[in-house]
Amino acid sequence: MRYDPEETLKEFNRLMADIRKTVPVQYAAFINEKQTITKSGKVPEKTKWLLLLVASVTAKCPVCIPRAVQHCLDAGWTKAEMLEACMVAVLVGGSSVMTFVTLVDKTIEDFKE
Repeated sequence: MRYDPEETLKEFNRLMADIRKTVPVQYAAFINEKQTITKSGKVPEKTKWLLLLVASVTAKCPVCIPRAVQHCLDAGWTKAEMLEACMVAVLVGGSSVMTFVTLVDKTIEDFKE
């Protein structure tokens, strides 16, 4: 299976630039909401990114996965911890979600290089 997390993010960012230009107020609101929600509160930021990774796998989002993996790696989560958490997504989404767990595994390996 061909999946390049860096190229996926590059293309996504290119497309988002047009959205940012076209609807700057709404785009800024989205970014602000993301920053507000991911900050530490009662739940630490580190845990929120792991939750976002599991949600990304459950939602089958190939763009969300590399972003969440990078934040999880930066926060100190190990490969084993991330993959174990992602197996919870399989419980929710069924066996088709396992495909996206493989993307997490590949992304971790690519980003660790």
